[in-house]
Amino acid sequence: MVVDEDVAVALRERSHAQVAVFVAGCVERMAQMFIGLRGDAPGRDNDVDTVIRLLEELWNSEVPRKKFQSYVDCLSDFPELDDSFDEEIVDPGEIYSFYAVLALRYAALHRSRGEIEAALKCAHACLTAMGQLDQNIPVAMFFAQETECQQRVVSSCPPDGAADEVAQLRVADRVMGQERLAALQERLSY
Repeated sequence: MVVDEDVAVALRERSHAQVAVFVAGCVERMAQMFIGLRGDAPGRDNDVDTVIRLLEELWNSEVPRKKFQSYVDCLSDFPELDDSFDEEIVDPGEIYSFYAVLALRYAALHRSRGEIEAALKCAHACLTAMGQLDQNIPVAMFFAQETECQQRVVSSCPPDGAADEVAQLRVADRVMGQERLAALQERLSY
């Protein structure tokens, strides 16, 4: 697995609330790509709305586990996760939409069941996507940025209930997500 060993060990030692913040951050950095790539696509309005709602709820520690299971089920029906989809992935937009949906699904799976393995798979999807993005742009920086971000969050994850620190993390993650989307859109314009 691509996830840094220290990150994997730290995630196993953190509270459920801290791991929930970790996966919410991963998704915040990835969701921008899905929203940006699929926001204008015909027939994807409901999918984009689902992603936006899920993203909001991932940051809310009060949302019950059952709600996240409904997101897991819903995301499983997205075209990106269709069994035949991965055979046809050649378009860069499809590739990054796939990784964004995969990260979202694993984050929702973690929140629905509390499984650390789902959180690790979420982190892995983010790293894989950023590694591929780096291979397709002139200045490779996103894989290293994602690795550093994951390491930083697990080493200084705010204690349960530290709303101000969590809000600051979210803002920083949103900015990173927007930078990734901008780099991807520039790549797609070639």
